[in-house]
Amino acid sequence: MTFNPARHLVPLHQTNLDAAAVARQQAQSAPVRDFLDYYIGIHPCDALPARAVFDPSAIRRLLPNLVLAEVVHQPDAARPRFRIKVAGEEVVQAMRMPLIGRFMDEIANTHEPTARFPIESRHSVVDNGCMVYRRGQPRMRFSLDYAEVEYAHCPLADDGITVDHIVTINYYKALESVTG
Repeated sequence: MTFNPARHLVPLHQTNLDAAAVARQQAQSAPVRDFLDYYIGIHPCDALPARAVFDPSAIRRLLPNLVLAEVVHQPDAARPRFRIKVAGEEVVQAMRMPLIGRFMDEIANTHEPTARFPIESRHSVVDNGCMVYRRGQPRMRFSLDYAEVEYAHCPLADDGITVDHIVTINYYKALESVTG
């Protein structure tokens, strides 16, 4: 499914900006809140933010928690693929594998039933032109055990409408060790 702005009554940019504001209110971790503050700050009033206005140096301390994925449309595929352009150290450590330059569907463990979550949630961003926020127990396996994950997938669009990159902030809350 491709996003069609003509069928939406509320403008795309406003829907995304509203969703980001709600996610900002719900966010529990400081890195996710700070990232959403930055994203809302670069979001124009009449379009989605472009990749060119997203300046990683402005949020340098959040870089370990970021993933930037390029949306790649292929003529013979019904859905786009996501190529990882940037992956911060916290994300690489959680996944315990090289990520940069790889497609998400190549990384996903096809034997794991939850492996499609990171891909499908990004498809939702592309289809709807609206960010996705989630906080809760992990729905997929990581190399380390986490009590909770919190993330926001945020669209970037050079033309202001067509999502061509998705920037994601990830926060992994470690399990508390039990001492006896």
